[in-house]
Amino acid sequence: MTRRRGPSKGDRRERAILATARDLLTRKPLADITIDELAAGAEISRSSFYFYFDSKLAVVVALLHDLTGELLADSSQWLDGTGPDEEALRRSLTGLAAIWGSHGRLLSGALAAAPGCPPIAAWRAGLRDAHVKRLAARIERDRAAGRAPAGPAPAVLAGMIDDLRLAAFAGAADPAALVDDLVVVELRVLYGDLAVLHSAE
Repeated sequence: MTRRRGPSKGDRRERAILATARDLLTRKPLADITIDELAAGAEISRSSFYFYFDSKLAVVVALLHDLTGELLADSSQWLDGTGPDEEALRRSLTGLAAIWGSHGRLLSGALAAAPGCPPIAAWRAGLRDAHVKRLAARIERDRAAGRAPAGPAPAVLAGMIDDLRLAAFAGAADPAALVDDLVVVELRVLYGDLAVLHSAE
């Protein structure tokens, strides 16, 4: 019987660097974090740091990719559903707000750097495309079934909603406080006058 091997020493050190970066980001802006701090937190030398990551940017990109699953999680019930399902949308936005509450410094710092940083820009574009594609498909289903009014092309409208969320959460001191307003705004953008829609049901 082959014995299962645990994480290698290198794996543990790489995880320690990432854990240090996450911890530092709870206390200071991304721009103020240094390589020396990351190395010290992982209990390695500065020269050893470069064996695992070639720059602070590489650490940031790794952290962002670690967050991708979380950012896309909890949204399937909303994105795969139909109609103005307020509770499913609220759960999706509540989960997103919690991530911004925990990782806001990382996300805000990374997105601010994205225009001049191809790896971060590519990460953002991939995340946006994944959300827009699924939301556009939902809009198409609802329009075809008569649940939502005609309007801008589904992909255009979905992109506007994604950009609105990003701008709202990136500028929020308390992301959770935005959830109720975002629910109202997104449902009205997608379905128009909900009072009229409900009265017709």
